[in-house]
Amino acid sequence: MLARTTSLVVCFALGAVLLSACGPRHARPARRVGQVMALAGVAGLVAAVSVSPYIDNEDPFVSGFSVMSGAGIVTFAIGELSDPQSAAPTETEEQKLSRWARELTTKAAGAARASRCDRVRSLEKRVHLYDRNVHDFVFMRDPAIVRCLASSPAEPALAAD
Repeated sequence: MLARTTSLVVCFALGAVLLSACGPRHARPARRVGQVMALAGVAGLVAAVSVSPYIDNEDPFVSGFSVMSGAGIVTFAIGELSDPQSAAPTETEEQKLSRWARELTTKAAGAARASRCDRVRSLEKRVHLYDRNVHDFVFMRDPAIVRCLASSPAEPALAAD
């Protein structure tokens, strides 16, 4: 009976590992099976150790649940690594430059409200370089930024009321 239970656990563990190797479409089920196997293996180990004073030989239980827990961890890891949706989405160069232009526009708006027009002028050049659309339709539509850019470099812009 003990040998049969151990062999069933090992077969189930190997089947789960093979399932996870089938590719990305089986990644989520493999991850779930691996999670359940790892937790069940640990629970089985705890149970086997806690009943060890009452049985003669707990070695098959301990080895079977150890294999089950290890196979569960491996299955979960393979499923996690082969899941295409768990990978971070890649950002194109154009998207990155647009994001930077929006962030610099936010900084320029803060600098304009603090009457730091020299900072606004330097940021304006970079925003224009990164994304022309953000420059034309966002940066140049902010009243505080426009006021700063309209003032001469020597005189500070008037604070907004």
